[in-house]
Amino acid sequence: MDNTNSKEFWNNYVEYWENKVIEANSKSESCDKTMSDLLFVNYVELLQIQKGEKLLDFGCGTARLYPYFRKQYENSIYIGADVSGTTLEHAQRNNEDLQIGRDLYEFDGLNLPFKDGYFDKVVCWGVFDACRQEEILLELFRVIKPNGKILITGKNNTYFEDDEAAYVAEINARKKGHPNYFSDIHNLILQFPKRGVTIEEQRFFLRRGDFSKNIYQSELPDRFYEWMFILRKSEDFDNSMSFEKFSDMYSKVFS
Repeated sequence: MDNTNSKEFWNNYVEYWENKVIEANSKSESCDKTMSDLLFVNYVELLQIQKGEKLLDFGCGTARLYPYFRKQYENSIYIGADVSGTTLEHAQRNNEDLQIGRDLYEFDGLNLPFKDGYFDKVVCWGVFDACRQEEILLELFRVIKPNGKILITGKNNTYFEDDEAAYVAEINARKKGHPNYFSDIHNLILQFPKRGVTIEEQRFFLRRGDFSKNIYQSELPDRFYEWMFILRKSEDFDNSMSFEKFSDMYSKVFS
């Protein structure tokens, strides 16, 4: 079953993700986790959010980013979008100044309820590998302004065959029915120039666990597990031009 945009599936994951964030901030030795809040916000700072700008937290979940955003960018606008209404309820309960329908929006997983060029910046953090990537990437570029920036992370489709932690994680995702898309990053990078996309920052994390430790290299390697880009949308970006297929639900190692 493809659970990519299944609201029922994601509604049942809210406590799991909340526990992963707690673990990330308390157990530095664990590699099966998201990045700590401290490192997460350091990456968000790469977007250089300015006064008055609108930020979309795509796949915001329980709005983990919001407390930092409120403190650091009080004169800018935060909007979160997620496929799970349950996670948004948690976000609203945990942040009394966030409201569903005003700051938080439930959507169908493919079509964001915002007009073209509405946002200045987008954060797509730890979410892209659970999306139909060609469609979502185009949608994210639709809702940002020309010269707007996207912070995006994901998994590469060719990791090291001896990266046992990565292989086990992929197998476990299959068993759980968890969406787990892998990107052919070498293919995707080749598509950017002709679509008017510039990579402003790139980081490649060779093995599973390197991301949470912030161990990376900036030059594109042949094999690696995870990646991070800061992407800029040019003035001449053509939103009618779809991305060629660059993702699959299985890595090349697994298949």
